[in-house]
Amino acid sequence: MKVEFFINCSFNKTAPVCEFFSNNNNVSYVLNDFENNIKTNFQFDKTDFLGIRFLNKDDDDDNIVFIKRILVDDIDLQHFIFQGLFKPIYNKSWYNKQKIKPPKIYKPCTELRHNGEWVLDINLPIWKMIMNFWINDEKLA
Repeated sequence: MKVEFFINCSFNKTAPVCEFFSNNNNVSYVLNDFENNIKTNFQFDKTDFLGIRFLNKDDDDDNIVFIKRILVDDIDLQHFIFQGLFKPIYNKSWYNKQKIKPPKIYKPCTELRHNGEWVLDINLPIWKMIMNFWINDEKLA
């Protein structure tokens, strides 16, 4: 299936390096531009996930990764990216200086400000996953 990640970045010298993955797929990119469109093909299992690993957080540069959009076979998962959760891997020195410790998981999260892994659960077919979500959404009742 065709997968497109629209990723924005903030950095001065250290371009973010991210790994895009699922159960059976894994590709890495240096995000050299402030606006990046990563196009790839993934083979998904019926129950799977999309993931992004931020690998090279530079505390001096304060590089940041912003998840803007994700398309799977041209289906926009815009409303679902807020269902993804981010498990940061904090810089130990920074973490130890914090009087109030930051959370172990961020949800919703579309800004990766630390090394770590963002994951969104998906089910195939994508259109059915979207319809089931809308039909079962408590806010619609």
